[in-house]
This record gives sequence, C-alpha cells and structure tokens, in this order.
Amino acid sequence: MDDQQRVTRTAVRSVSAWFFLNGFTLAAWVAHVPRLKEDLHTTTGPLGLALLCMSAGAVLGMTLAPKVTRRVGAARAAWRAGIIMAVLLGVPLSAGTVTGLGLALLAFGAANGIMDVTMNTAAAAVERDLGRPVMSSFHGWFSVGMVLGVLGGVAALSAGLPPLAHAGGVLALAGVLLFAAPPTGIGNPPEATGAAPAATDTGGRVFALAALAFVSMFLEGAVADWSGLLSAGYGADAATAPLAYVAFTVTWAAGRFAGDALTRAAGDVVMGRLGGVLAAAGILVGVLSESPLGVAAGCAVIGLGLANVVPILFRAAAAIDPSGRGTAMATVTGVGYAGFLVGPPAVGFLAEAIGLPRALLLVVVGGAALAAGAGALRPRAK
Repeated sequence: MDDQQRVTRTAVRSVSAWFFLNGFTLAAWVAHVPRLKEDLHTTTGPLGLALLCMSAGAVLGMTLAPKVTRRVGAARAAWRAGIIMAVLLGVPLSAGTVTGLGLALLAFGAANGIMDVTMNTAAAAVERDLGRPVMSSFHGWFSVGMVLGVLGGVAALSAGLPPLAHAGGVLALAGVLLFAAPPTGIGNPPEATGAAPAATDTGGRVFALAALAFVSMFLEGAVADWSGLLSAGYGADAATAPLAYVAFTVTWAAGRFAGDALTRAAGDVVMGRLGGVLAAAGILVGVLSESPLGVAAGCAVIGLGLANVVPILFRAAAAIDPSGRGTAMATVTGVGYAGFLVGPPAVGFLAEAIGLPRALLLVVVGGAALAAGAGALRPRAK
C-alpha cells in the first residue's frame, strides 16, 4: 500500500467516525426529551418552542458553514464542531427552565448545523480522492450512531444516571473518537482570501437538488413521526406500534451500507428514481394493508427507498462546488433540513381534515416527485 492509499484509508476512517459521533450525540439529546418535559413541568407547546430553537440554530449553523470552511477548511471545521457539540450537550440536558433549554438548544443546534454541512463536504472530498462512491456508507455510520446513541440514552435513564454524567460519557467517547480521527490530509486547505469561488454549474441545478432534498427529508420526517400512530390506528398497542419506525430505521441504515455498491452499478439517476418509487409503493402497502404488520412492511420498503437519496443529493451538491467554500452544500442541506421540519406538521394538519391514512398518501406524491425529478442528479455538461 502506497502513502496516498494509506492517507485515503485514514481519511475514510476519520470521516466515518465524525458521522457516527454526530448521530450518537444527537440521539443522546433526543433520548432526554421526555424526561425534560417532566422535569421542567411544561407542556408540549412551550417544549415545542424550545425544540424549534434547535432547528433555528441548525439553520444558522448551516448558513455560517461556508464561511467557516473558507477560514479553516471543511475537515477541521467538522472536527471542531464535533468537539463543540459534545461539550455543549450537557447544557440542554441540565436545563432548569424552558427558556434556558431554548437558549442551550440554539447553540447546540448551530454547532450541529456547521458539522452537518462541513462533514458532508469533507466526505465528498474523500470520495473524490477514492474515485468511487462512499457517501452512503458515511451516512450509514450516522444511522448506526443514532441507534446506539438512543440505546445509550435509554440505558442511562433506566440506570438513573444524572444527565451531566451521561453527557460526560458522551464527551469522553467524543474525545477518544476525535483523537483517533484527526482532520489532517482531508479535502482542501483553508483559503487565505476567504473569497467564495465562482459557481461552476450554471442554471438552477442547486435549487433542483435542494428541492429534491426537501421532498426526501419531508418524507423521512413524516414517516418518523406518523408511522407509529398509523400502526396504532390499525390495532397495534403502545408496545408494538413503534415497530413500524424500527422497521424503517433498520432498512434505512442497512440500505446505506449497501448503497455505494448499488450506486456504482446503477448510477445516481436510477437510484433516485428507484428511491421515489419504493417510497410511494411502501406507503401504499402500509395504508392499504390496514394492519400493523402491513404498516411495518411498508415502512421497511420506504426505508430501503429513501436510504440513499440524501447521500446522493449531497454528493451532487458537492460536485457543483468541490472546495466547499461556496453555498451549494449549505443550500441543499439547509433546504433538505427544512423539509424534515415541515413534513410532520403538514401531515398532521392534513390528517385533522381527512384522517391519517389519507394524509400519509402525501408520501405517494412525494415519491412520485422524487422519481420525476431524479434527472437533476445527472451532471450537466460544462
């Protein structure tokens, strides 16, 4: 193995660790939300506003990410944001008021927004160095981190571990991972002038990719929040209703680890179209089955379909601006994140009017839109 191959393999391990840590840290926070609702003696309304602060912080961070990348480089920015997220985790976990929680989540969300954009930019740089698709595998490690982070949070809560002790454990893990996953030799160095590069792709391709990211993450958010309730409406009890989302998560993660090989064989456009078709087919299976088992099976199909859409879109955005110093990645990431936020309430409002099963047919519309718009994944001739 020559030096370049060794450096590239080290870069793959480093970026994989960052994706894992990002998912793990986010999931560690999510596990404490029900406890915080009780400890702060609040209702869903004020808690929802506090959670919205995290979303606002994430959007702010995504907006700042190109500037940070120009100053320190994408890899160093992602690495430092991982440290900051782990350090900040204990602040929202130990919040004593809803206002304090909101302010803590604003900062935590901003660090996450910066890390999200910059680690994807660094991942695209590693992928270019390798000369083959690996973006889906990186996102697979994020999914693994989410699963293990939730399980760790549940274990900490079940054991009665103080919130700051749990946060300290996450910080210790972050320290080990980041020490073993340095940002050196990944992507482009920071730009001395700080000037953003001129666009290398004309027309509205960035906005087309952003629209597809919005739709894909809209569907992910809708399935995440409403699949369990659909299953419950078809007779599942409180213990088994969440299995629908578990089915989605398992195939979503597994599909990402298989996605790089599938993308090499079929290409981005075919994978995008297939993802939309499977998402539409999966929700039809779930809704028309009128059974919890059918909902779980349908969610498994949706997970397979959507698993690789976002990684492929991020790869396409990175190809427009390989340096990561422009706004292509931040735009696609930010608009996609907005879709994840909009999806659940949109389905909820529609369900009030026509019922949840019919409201979830929005997923069919979204799947069709993904399939129809997947041509935007084809690079334009320069």
